[in-house]
Amino acid sequence: MADEEGVEEEEVLEGVEGSDTGASPQVDRKPLDPPKYEVRPGLGEKFQAENVYEIILSSMQEQLMGRQYRADQAPRWVRTIANGIRQRTQELGMKRYKILVQTVVVEMKGAGLMMGKRCLWDPETDQYVHALFKNDSIYCHTTVYAVYMY
Repeated sequence: MADEEGVEEEEVLEGVEGSDTGASPQVDRKPLDPPKYEVRPGLGEKFQAENVYEIILSSMQEQLMGRQYRADQAPRWVRTIANGIRQRTQELGMKRYKILVQTVVVEMKGAGLMMGKRCLWDPETDQYVHALFKNDSIYCHTTVYAVYMY
């Protein structure tokens, strides 16, 4: 009887070791590393407001310097300015920032202009930069918003 019990145990052990269910003994498994989440940008990855301000000014001057306001050309100028600023800002290599550009071009006729903005965001990571271009007939205001994507 003792021999029969030993045979049964050996068969059961062989079935467990050779099974395809992955129930082999855990001998050499190492624990998984905890997941890494980037909640804040690194030291060199923050939004570069000074560089973006220079990009805004140069883009507006390149497009609008020496021009007179024309209502049929203003939408094209706005698209060119906004797309150029967005592309050049993204080339700065600030990882995980969503870049939003808003450009307004209006004719200067002596009337006042009021603009307002209200944003809800994280003040430690998100930021905005704005600049103004004026000549005799054009008033252009551009704002670049940088929102960190968690």
